[in-house]
Amino acid sequence: ADKRNYHSPFPEMNYELEDYDYNKDQMIDSLGALQVTLDRFKAAGLASHYEISIPYDDYGSVVTVAIDNDVTLGSDLLLLEQGSTIGGPYQAVARAALERAQVTFGMDSFFIDPSTTRQRDYNPTQLLLSVNNLRKAY
Repeated sequence: ADKRNYHSPFPEMNYELEDYDYNKDQMIDSLGALQVTLDRFKAAGLASHYEISIPYDDYGSVVTVAIDNDVTLGSDLLLLEQGSTIGGPYQAVARAALERAQVTFGMDSFFIDPSTTRQRDYNPTQLLLSVNNLRKAY
């Protein structure tokens, strides 16, 4: 899998990745590999939809991965409650793909319930991964 497999949900901007110090081709190749993996997860019924994007207003320093109807969220939350920081399968494949691009980064996971913000009714079904501070690994 490589850059031919990555399809952004946004139109490509000329300046989208102009202020970065990592190899853009390696980054897009790694996102293509991530997209192929997420397609396989989706085909296996682990999620209903996903989206990988590079917000153009962050100049290549952030990648977001949104996953809808993630059936692994329960185990992710249980791991967090137990004090684990390893994350679930989506975090693991995102880390592996980005390490392939030879970048350093931070990753935050957000668990979202699109139907409510009331805590007592909160039942997350969406996962948002924010991969930030993307920089070339030295």
